[in-house]
Amino acid sequence: MHPNWPPTEPFDDRQPWRPVLPRRAEKGFPVAMGIGGLGHPDVMAAMWCRATLEDAHLYYQRARQAAWANWAIERMEDWSPSEAELAGWVQDMWLSGCKLLISAQLAQQWVRTADPAVPQIRGLRVARNSIEHLFEAGFDERYIVASPRIDEKGQSTGAWDLDKLPEGHLLMGLGKDPLSMVFDAIPLRAIVDFAYQHAYRDADVSLDDSTFLVQPPTDP
Repeated sequence: MHPNWPPTEPFDDRQPWRPVLPRRAEKGFPVAMGIGGLGHPDVMAAMWCRATLEDAHLYYQRARQAAWANWAIERMEDWSPSEAELAGWVQDMWLSGCKLLISAQLAQQWVRTADPAVPQIRGLRVARNSIEHLFEAGFDERYIVASPRIDEKGQSTGAWDLDKLPEGHLLMGLGKDPLSMVFDAIPLRAIVDFAYQHAYRDADVSLDDSTFLVQPPTDP
C-alpha cells in the first residue's frame, strides 16, 4: 500500500491546489458532470498536442541530462557522475520517450480525425507500436536489445513492428542521438513541429454553456 496517498501537495505548481478541500468535494457527487465539446475532434486534437509539447520538453530535458552524464563519465574526473547515476538518468529519459510517443500518436490520431488530409508523422505509429508491445519482444542476454520474438519456424510471434524501426530493433538505452531522435527512430523536431502547428486548432470551438449534469440510468 502506498504510504503517502492521497498526496498532500501539488505535482505541478501551475495547477490550482486549494489548501482545504471541502468534504463534499472529497467524497464525490451524486451525479456526473459532462463538458460539452470535450469530445470534439478539434478540442481533443489540441489538448493532446499541448500535452505532447509538454512531454517533448520533459523528454529533451532528461535526454540532455543523460547526454551530459555520458560525456562527463568519459572525462573520468572527480566531478564525473557514477555509472549508477547515469543509469538512473537514462531510465528517466527512456520513460519520458515512451510517454512522448504515446501522447504524440494520440495527438496525430485526433488531428487526422478532425482533418484526414493532414499528413502523418513518418514512423510515429511504428515507434509507438514498438514500445507499446515491447513486453512481447525477445531480448538479448543483457536485456539491452529488443527484437521481434521468433518461433521455431522463424515466424514473428510478437512485437513485430520492432523490425520496421530504422535499426530493425530497439536499443534499451541512450541511443546515438538522443537530443534529436527519440530512440533513434523518429526525429524529435517532427513531433514538436506537428504538435505546435495544431496545439490551438480548438480556438474557434465554442464551449459556452458547456456544463451538463448527467443523471445516472434508471431501472426499467
